[in-house]
This record gives sequence, structure tokens and C-alpha cells, in this order.
Amino acid sequence: MMDFDVRLLEMREPLVVVLDREGRVLLWNRACSELLGYDFEEVRGRKVGEFNPASDRAESARRLLTQLLEGKSPPQESVVFTKAGERRWIAWSAQVSRRPDGTPEFVYLVGVDRTGAKLVEEALRESEAKFAGIVSIALDAVISVDEEQHIVIYNEGAESIFGWRSDEILGRPLDILLPERFREIHRQHMREFAAGPVKARYMGEHRPAIFGLRKSGQEFPAEAAISKLKVGGKVLFNVVLRDITERARVERDQRFLVEVGSVLAATLDYQEVLTRIAQLAVLFLADACIIDIVEEGGQLHRLRVVHREPARVQLAAALEQVPLDRNRGSLYCQIFETKQPILVSDVSAEVLQSIAQGPEHLELLRQLHPTSFMGLPLLAHGHLVGVLLVVSTDSRRHYDPEDLRLGEELARRAALAVDNARLYRAAQQAVAARDEVLSIVAHDLRNPLQAVGLAAAALRRNVPQDDPGRTVHKAAETIERHIHQANRLIEDLLDVARIEKQGLHLERECVAPGELVAGAVQLFTAAASAASLELRTELAEALPLVMADRGRILQVFSNLLGNAVKFTPPGGHIRIGAERRDSEVCFSVSDTGKGIAPMHLSRLFDRFWQERPTDRRGAGLGLYIAKGIVEAHGGRIWAESTLGRGTTFFFTLPVAPGIERNEKASAPKLAPR
Repeated sequence: MMDFDVRLLEMREPLVVVLDREGRVLLWNRACSELLGYDFEEVRGRKVGEFNPASDRAESARRLLTQLLEGKSPPQESVVFTKAGERRWIAWSAQVSRRPDGTPEFVYLVGVDRTGAKLVEEALRESEAKFAGIVSIALDAVISVDEEQHIVIYNEGAESIFGWRSDEILGRPLDILLPERFREIHRQHMREFAAGPVKARYMGEHRPAIFGLRKSGQEFPAEAAISKLKVGGKVLFNVVLRDITERARVERDQRFLVEVGSVLAATLDYQEVLTRIAQLAVLFLADACIIDIVEEGGQLHRLRVVHREPARVQLAAALEQVPLDRNRGSLYCQIFETKQPILVSDVSAEVLQSIAQGPEHLELLRQLHPTSFMGLPLLAHGHLVGVLLVVSTDSRRHYDPEDLRLGEELARRAALAVDNARLYRAAQQAVAARDEVLSIVAHDLRNPLQAVGLAAAALRRNVPQDDPGRTVHKAAETIERHIHQANRLIEDLLDVARIEKQGLHLERECVAPGELVAGAVQLFTAAASAASLELRTELAEALPLVMADRGRILQVFSNLLGNAVKFTPPGGHIRIGAERRDSEVCFSVSDTGKGIAPMHLSRLFDRFWQERPTDRRGAGLGLYIAKGIVEAHGGRIWAESTLGRGTTFFFTLPVAPGIERNEKASAPKLAPR
């Protein structure tokens, strides 16, 4: 026995412990000392629980001993704590030696340290628990299928997206989550993916979009990624899928509103605008769209009915002919009273009856087969201008609050388009009326002005030039001067009307820039001399011909030079220039006046605008007309100014196509005055 004990004491493995029937240590080998930290002398003769004093540990040791002495199988594995308090997992095998009378004598324990393996197992279990927790709470659907495409993992996100509970779906084929039309192609793609070298990829690479199928039968757009993993010699396919219904809805709505914006910008005819909006609505939002307009007297008029299906054109035409009474049918009464939209998610027979204008209208509504609709008031500045009825006839589509928000935005834009179009039409009518009145007034004014002018001329001819006659002559000249100003104002007003209505009539010809400048100088030489101003010219050489209406361009020069003479103090000078700039000739008129404030430069060419409203030396139309003339020629006009140093007006005319002529400046040489 002693020889046996010595050998056991020196063994480094396995753990060997011999106990007596009371649980006292009789033998404790070197392996036990190195692993648990107790020398043999520390534990010899002591009960196991005494040198491991924690009550739960001591009690555990006593239970183990009791089980062994009673002949029961002890646990295959137990936790033992070292002298330092570290936890160790030991796998034990035990045997009890008994005396001839059968009573226990010794207990032999042989143990193997499994702590490393146990820690690995615990880490693995913890990792699996974390993975399971992450998968279970993920908002995306996490689904795994085996090689036969049967579902083996299905998280809470998948339950929320697809509507199937985990216990309903596990073990079933993946096809149940796919629309039928995609199942065969999906299986083909899965076979190709399984056989290919790629370990992971986005799904939908072979088609523009993928769709899932909910338990309710509703399809939804999705995006997904798939990976494959070989486990135990078998391939496991893992899919992470995201429901993008809301994102797709937002993108669709944005595309729709962009299209609506394009339609609204294309025309100011409100009937055409609303018709095209209805056509867009049946592409993006509805199966049928009905537009009713409130006319100026408050009557309700049906403008258009548009249906998605060409076969329902006759029904749409019949609905367009239905006479409307805003006081009949709860739909219109409610909208006119509250000016609030109406959402009917599920259309019943009672709802149809309540909105019908009469028996014939009710029958037409029944033929339309509406399942859901929205009644959208068209409000412009709080004023009801119409009603837009958006109708779904698809049993799978029932409008919800999100659809209503889109419908309200559509109605808001449509209402503003109607209001703007009506204002534009009213403005056109006002302009037409003004032009008509202007033409009549101009004609009626010219006749008496001509008569007065003839009378003034007769006075000058017939009254002698003696002292009493000079007074009459001066009065006649004053009358003629004012008649000229009145005729000029009438012509300016007519030019404004022409510019705004259909544009100026031009009689273009090839003209040398020098000839235009010379004509302008000739017109204003006397006026400049009378105002003690020097008139200069500065023309570049070899200027090409321009295409211009000679009379109209001289009118531009007349306006610019007239302003320069008016606002340049005596002793100053006015310069007229011309130079080539690419395919244009740029003319300029500069003065040495006080200049124009920067804040006023952008308004110089506005109709009736004057820097000083109290200035009565003009009607404020000259620069506006000059701009209209230049732009009618295809040119540009602008001004540059520095306060205290003067102002320069520039305008351009296009070079005559295919014709260029070298010319010397031919403007007259003017002596300073």
C-alpha cells in the first residue's frame, strides 16, 4: 500500500485523491497540489469541506461523498475551487473499496481538469446567445435556409415584416415568402449562387427590384443580401432582408411631385394643367381621377374624368356629362362647408349612395367599382376653386393617411396653378382691354392734335412778324412743341403695348454701325450745343455690318442721348462709341453726369420707373422701349455707372449673317462747344 501511495503522490496527472469513509484525505497527489494550490500536508487528515470552507462548497462535497458511499453514481463533472478561489471544472471517476462485511473503507477519486474546454464551451454558448439576441431583436428579417430551401432560422424582424410566426414557418419552404411569379427564377438564382465561388452578394443584381409576400397576400418591395456558409458539410444560406415599402413610397411620391411641377411649369392654361395632372394621378396614385371646378358664380362644373384603363373611356365620358349641384350629395356639401379633405378607405354601397347626384349618377359610380377614394378641395388663398376626386378601383389598394398627405400636396399645387392661370387670363384680358382702349384713345387724340397743329401752323403763316404778331408766333410754336410731345407720348404708349403683346415689327436691313452713329449725332448736335455739351464719337475700325431696323435703332439712340443731355451739367461731354465683340457690335453712350446709385441700376429699364418720382421731364418709358427694341433685334442692353463720374449705356446688335465690311468711322468731326 505504501509503495502504491508513493507513486501516486508524485504523479503530475491525473488528479488522484483517496478519502476515508468520513471524507478525510488520505492521499493527495502532486497533480492535485499543482492544480488546486494545496500541499498534501495541508490537507492530510482533513475533510474536503474544511479546507474549502465556503458553505456551499463544503455542502457540495458532503453530498458527493454521501452519494458515493451509498453506491450511487456521482456527477460526471463538478466545480472545484482552488486555494486562490479560482473555479475549476473537474471530470471525476470514482470507486469505493469495501470491507468483507460490505461497509465502505476507502473512496478513490481520479479526475481530469476540463477547465479550458469548459471555458470554450461557455464562450461559445455566450456568443450563440448574443447572436440569437441580436438576430431576435433586429428590425430587418434574418432568415436562414438549408440546401433544400427550408427555413431553419426566422427572427422577430421577419415575423414583423412577413406576418408569419416562427412556429408557423420553421421547416417550410422559402417559396411561401415569395410572390408566385418570382419563385422559379429565385430557385434558379439560388442554384447558381450555391455553385458559384461568390460567398455573399446583394440580391436583385439580376433584376431591378425584389419583392416579398406577406401572410396576408400583400406584396412589398425589399432589398436583401445573401451569404452562404458550410456547416457540418452542409451549406446554410443566410438572408438579411429589409422592407423598403416606406422608402419606395417616398421616392414614388417625390417622382410624382417632380412630374407635377413640370406640368405646372409647362402652361398657364388651367384646363390643360388640370387634365395633365389627372393623367399623372392615374399613373402614380389612382385608377380614376375626377376634376370639378368652381366657376366664378359659384356653380360646380365637371372639367375632366380620366381612367387608367382605355376600356373605361366611355364610362369616363358619361361621368363627365353628369350635371353637378354643390348642394346635393354629402361629399360636395361637406367639402364646401369645411374645405377639408375626405378620406374613405373602404367604399360601401351606402357611401356611393350618399355621394351620388341622382340615380343615373349612382349607376355610373357603381360601374366604376371604387374601393377607396379621396375628396381633395382645391384651395387657393383660402378660396375653394375646385374639387379633385382620386379613386382606387383595386381591391388591394386602400388609401391611408400617407396617401392623403400626398393628395393634399397635389391639391395644393393644382389649386395654385388654377389660381395663377385665372390671374394670368384676367391679366391678359386686362392688357387686351387696355390696348384696345389705348388704340382708340390714341386714334381719337391724334385727330384733334392734328387739327390743333394745323391751326398753329396757319397762325404762324398768316400772322405778320410785327410786335403784336410775335406773341402769336411764340404761342403757336409752344402749341406745336407740346403737340409734338403729346404725339411722342402716344407713340411711346403704343410701343409699350406692342412690346408686351406680340413684339415690335422690325424692318431689318444691313446697316453700317458708323451710319447709325452718324444719324444719332446729327439728331442731337443742336441739342448738345444748346446745353453747352461736347458730343464725341469713338468708333473702332473695320466694323462689320449689323442687321437692324434703322429707324428703331435711332429711336434707341434718341432715348439714350436724350437722357444724357438731360442729366449732364453744362461743360460736360457725351461720347458715342462702337466696337466689335465676337458676333456682335457693341454700341455705347457715355456721359459725365452725376451717375446713378447702384441700387437703381437694376430698375432702370422698368416701365414708368424714374429715379426721382417728382421728375416730370418724361413718362419713364424711354429706357423700357429701348430695351424692347434691342431685345427684338436679338441684342442686350445694360448700364454701368459710378456716382460723381457719369453713366455709360451699352447695347449690342448681331453682326449681319455672312456679311462683313471693313469701314472707316464716318461720323462727323465735331468741335468742342
